[in-house]
Amino acid sequence: RAWVAGVVVLLARTVTCPAEEEPLFTFMQFSDVHVGHDTNKPVHKRLVAAVKLANALKPSFVIDTGDMTTHPVYKANPENLVELDEYREYVAHLTMPLYPLPGTHDSGYFEYTGSTYEKRCDLLIAADKKKIGPLKRSFTQQGFRFILFNNNPPLSGRPGHIAEETFEWIEGELKQGEKAFLFCHVQVVENGMGPPWGDSARRLVALCDEYGVVAVTYGHQHALHIKVLNGTKYIMCPDLKTAGHQGVLQYRIFRDHWELGLYDVFSQKGKRIGSYPVRVRSEESTERHVCAGISLTADPNAPSGLIAD
Repeated sequence: RAWVAGVVVLLARTVTCPAEEEPLFTFMQFSDVHVGHDTNKPVHKRLVAAVKLANALKPSFVIDTGDMTTHPVYKANPENLVELDEYREYVAHLTMPLYPLPGTHDSGYFEYTGSTYEKRCDLLIAADKKKIGPLKRSFTQQGFRFILFNNNPPLSGRPGHIAEETFEWIEGELKQGEKAFLFCHVQVVENGMGPPWGDSARRLVALCDEYGVVAVTYGHQHALHIKVLNGTKYIMCPDLKTAGHQGVLQYRIFRDHWELGLYDVFSQKGKRIGSYPVRVRSEESTERHVCAGISLTADPNAPSGLIAD
């Protein structure tokens, strides 16, 4: 008995738990910050907190899926365009690369037949390109392709629109064969959980199915939703616009899977939403992780949840 007990003690001392797998890299997503909104004056406290959170978590990069500002869409005058500069001042404190993608409030609505709005849109696009960045861009991180593109609609409330030349560019990017994440501003599936929203969305979903896109993510509707179509995840990122809306997303990328997390920018506490395979396959469409209305409220008197007002 003493010998057996000694073996047990020895095993207890030598057997160790396997170390937790480290991700290849992580990145974060902000969306619908809306600098210039009345609730974000004189200081945009949620954006300041989001920058501090990102610096604490140390992702490889941050992607912002648009509506960084509030008023430029209404009139492209200096008073409104200064919001682009204000946004840049906030995010200049990030210690990692930022890839922002203009939304409807930043660059306007495309292909509107009225000449006034057409000119206004041209001015906004020029300002965005100078102060924020291009309307589409791509880059690679450790074998994963990140593809950012514009899908602003012709008018407010309409489905997202993707120009023909942009579709050709997206497919050219996908043909490179890397595992791909796609980013735009307007939701691809209706209200975050419905069918593909509009002609451009249906065509994009078909491309994602054909090339096995890992995920398509966006903002615009100020809520958190995840829908799965043929293996590709369609993710709506929550906003930072108003009190109680204080969630950002973290993506942890591993060799054979990836994890999605939701963080409160004030408490800096996060929760894992799900873990998914890196390579997707065509399968029957499913819906998982319906997350609209998750409360991240630190202030018990603030509005609960992440639904747009």
